[in-house]
Amino acid sequence: MRRGETRKETKAAYYRAVIGFCLALTLIAVTAVTALAAPKRIATAKPGNCAACHGDQKVLPPDHKDTKPMAFQNCLECHAKTGSASLRGNLPLGHTHRLAGVTCASCHGKTKKPQPVKMKQCVTCHDTDKLAEKTANVKPANPHETKHYGKDLDCNVCHRQHEKPENFCSQCHKFDFVVP
Repeated sequence: MRRGETRKETKAAYYRAVIGFCLALTLIAVTAVTALAAPKRIATAKPGNCAACHGDQKVLPPDHKDTKPMAFQNCLECHAKTGSASLRGNLPLGHTHRLAGVTCASCHGKTKKPQPVKMKQCVTCHDTDKLAEKTANVKPANPHETKHYGKDLDCNVCHRQHEKPENFCSQCHKFDFVVP
C-alpha cells in the first residue's frame, strides 16, 4: 500500500489490474483460435476438395455427397439457383468461381501474395451492361444500375470474393436483395 492510499483504493487498483489481465488474455486466445480456424487459401486445391483448405473443419453436413469429384454444375443438381437449398449468399464467390473452373491466377494474376481484385478485372468476364440488363426487373431497384452510382459501383462492395457477401444498399435502404 502506498503512502496516503486507503485499503479500499489498493483493492480497487488490484481488481482493475486482474480484470485488465483477464481481458488481454481473452483477446489473445480469441485471436489465436480465429487465426487457427481460418481456412488456408491454396491455389492448387481441386474445386470440390473442401479439406484442402478447410482441413478437419466440417463445412458440410454429415450426409452431404462427396464433393471432391464435383464441378459447379454437379452442385446445381441439388442446389437450384433459387429456393431454400440455393447456394446464393451462402457460398463465397471465390468458391463458386473455383467450382466453375476459374483459378486464383485467372483473377489475381500469378503472384505470391494475391491482392484484392479490382473491378476492372471483374468486368473482363462480367459485363456491367449485361448484368444491369439481367437484373433490370429486380424489385424495388436494379442493384447493377442504381440512381446513385449508375453501373459504376465497385463489385467488391457487395460481392466479397473470400468473405460473406454484403447487401451494400441495405445500409440506407430496406432492399432485400440476395447477394451471391
